[in-house]
Amino acid sequence: MVFLKHMLELFGVVYLRYHLLARLWNVWLVGVNAACLFFITHIEAQVVLAVTGVAVVAQTFIYGRIGFTRVLGAAHIMWMPMFAWMATRLDLINADPSLAQWLHVLFVTNLISMVIDAVDVTRFLRGERAPHYHWKRPVSV
Repeated sequence: MVFLKHMLELFGVVYLRYHLLARLWNVWLVGVNAACLFFITHIEAQVVLAVTGVAVVAQTFIYGRIGFTRVLGAAHIMWMPMFAWMATRLDLINADPSLAQWLHVLFVTNLISMVIDAVDVTRFLRGERAPHYHWKRPVSV
């Protein structure tokens, strides 16, 4: 039950507390990844769904342990082996133009997100470890 609470808080921060530009970016990012459901009969879409699920679980555990910190994006590292695997399947992927087009948009979107994540993780490793967003509004003293 605590895990579910943390997951809902995590999504709440992203969709209700983020600044507008970051919120819009995350709506796009989640939407492009969730589009795997339109291609779910393809193994590539099933892998995207599984990797996304594992990333959300990892981010929820991180959030539950240390709050909404810059290290949360580290869970997206799982996209690298996923895309490396997909690169070995380009002939099969290109046989379905709509699948190929979605995967291209997914790759570009997730690549941009990984650059943002790398900057955030670097900032975390350099000492910016305090949570920078909170689900509950801080109490004024």
